[in-house]
Amino acid sequence: MTAVRLLLVALLLAGAGCLHATVALKLDVATLTEKSDLIVVGKVDTSTAKWDAAKTGIWTHHDVTVSETLKGAHEKTRDVVTRGGVVGGVGQAVAGSGNLEIGTEYVFFLWKDYDGRYRLQGMAQGAFEISEREGVKYAENSLAGMTIVDAETLKPSRNKTDKLPLEFKLADLKKTVADLQKPAAGEDE
Repeated sequence: MTAVRLLLVALLLAGAGCLHATVALKLDVATLTEKSDLIVVGKVDTSTAKWDAAKTGIWTHHDVTVSETLKGAHEKTRDVVTRGGVVGGVGQAVAGSGNLEIGTEYVFFLWKDYDGRYRLQGMAQGAFEISEREGVKYAENSLAGMTIVDAETLKPSRNKTDKLPLEFKLADLKKTVADLQKPAAGEDE
């Protein structure tokens, strides 16, 4: 019986360090583009947290004004949904879900879930915050609260050549997304 208790304590302690992080597969721009149903440039206007229908989870709905659509059907506004938020006095935090700031512009890589909600592809990996430095616009995703693992080895990405988080000049990111959607030579359009 003592061995079982010792094993349980060891398992609890081993898992304790992982409770505040989300593990996700590393997604490059090609994978984000391929897997996304919708890619838009837009600014977060408002954010409202709501319970799901079963009242087991909180979702934050971000109203986004779309300035440009890079993939999918264009609409002037989109509801982008992330896990977590605060409703009344109850809060739910989901590490890596994407902390979208009101008034901030992003490039959003989105997938449509079974409830018809648009969610960030790869969690926070699918939101590239747009900033400007010396007159040039850049887009960078945040990996806060996430442990990124290699898709083949499922081990944390430690390769020095892996640039995580991803950062691009905004114009280069848009061109890459457009190029990735073009049919390959010899393919029917």
